[in-house]
Amino acid sequence: MLFHIGEITKDLNIYNGVGYVYEPLIEYQKYFGRLIVKFDNKVQTMIRNAESVINDCEVSQILPDTFDNDLFPGYDKVNISWKEMRRVIEKDNWKTALQNQKGVYLLTDISNGKKYVGSAYGENMILGRWKSYIETGHGGNIGLKLINIEHIKENFRYSILDILTNT
Repeated sequence: MLFHIGEITKDLNIYNGVGYVYEPLIEYQKYFGRLIVKFDNKVQTMIRNAESVINDCEVSQILPDTFDNDLFPGYDKVNISWKEMRRVIEKDNWKTALQNQKGVYLLTDISNGKKYVGSAYGENMILGRWKSYIETGHGGNIGLKLINIEHIKENFRYSILDILTNT
């Protein structure tokens, strides 16, 4: 996985430490966390000069989105910000987990400690409710409509209190 490309601007002549100063090459930043390179590493040194390895590298895959290990953690471990929710709600594993699950969830305003408990049982269940919060900030809730959307984006956290099973 490509996570960094930089140009060495100064050799500090240090052994067993960071022995150089570098500048990141931002024109490649769009590939960080997305480009998977196949390389058969034959030595233990982690830092390589590009010229010494480039002919042994093969682009294996370019991911459509940055790999960020956003695996669904389990219903009892969900505790995410509005910004995190906006990102993970489009991940397949989160969609699958949330669109098929009825539940009771908690919204917490971390700026003042106020809490809102909601339930999700309609179309697309928890996923549907949380998508409505992403779209509007308030999800149709009268009390939340009074709160500025920017405040919600910066201060709200979303967690799942309980999941409901059909027994």
